Amino acid sequence: MRRWSLILAVLLSFAASPVFAAPLDAALQQQLLALFDSYNKAIAAGKLPEALALRSAEVRKQLEAELKTAKGKNELLAMSKMMAPDSFEVLHATINAAGDKAHIMTVAAKTVPKDQKIAGAPPPGTVVHSGLTLDFVKEGGAWKFDNQVFGHDPSKTVACKSYTIEPESAYNTNSTTTMGGPIVRVDFQPSYTLIVIRVVDEENCAFLRSSKDDLMKHGLDPAKLVPYAIVEIEGSPHKTDKQKFLVDSLKVTPEE
Repeated sequence: MRRWSLILAVLLSFAASPVFAAPLDAALQQQLLALFDSYNKAIAAGKLPEALALRSAEVRKQLEAELKTAKGKNELLAMSKMMAPDSFEVLHATINAAGDKAHIMTVAAKTVPKDQKIAGAPPPGTVVHSGLTLDFVKEGGAWKFDNQVFGHDPSKTVACKSYTIEPESAYNTNSTTTMGGPIVRVDFQPSYTLIVIRVVDEENCAFLRSSKDDLMKHGLDPAKLVPYAIVEIEGSPHKTDKQKFLVDSLKVTPEE
């Protein structure tokens, strides 16, 4: 009975899922990265009006409010320079179904400036790595740089200690835990499916007690279990390993 309730819960979740985002075309990706580069070059040269002209209307409106005073202008310029990466590596890039929003996920590197002294920050000269998502939006037929969102360094993610399912007796089936995050990877085994999820800076290993074929037999498309899709899970936690769960219900939200 427990297995069938799981299958039904997953089936309903998949049936309600919206359309997945598509991979970003390589040529458009280069165009958007060139736009981001032009923005950073304008910032480095102290040309705030030129830089802001490359931003989306909403962001530009918010930032232009800072230009009303010399102090605000200087602070905005200093902050913008600090946010500009020295280099980055692209990990993943998508565009929405409407073709007017694109996201490029990267790992950025930045050397802490010699004159930067912030309490608790790495010492000057230190190279800091972080996740960096670049958002772009199409306005009036032209692409604009929208937002940049920083995250943790992916190389410092705490991995699961074990990627193998254990007998149900190893899990606390009298307790329910909820968690969620982007999928890192999926491993289809003969008798179960492993979904590795990143929760902030830590992996969590969630186990579906169904093989890939079993999922297909019950109308579930395993193709929806892909990296970067967001999953919300409710399940039984492992009795001793806080990073392992048996899945009771699962909801998948594709990239937008």
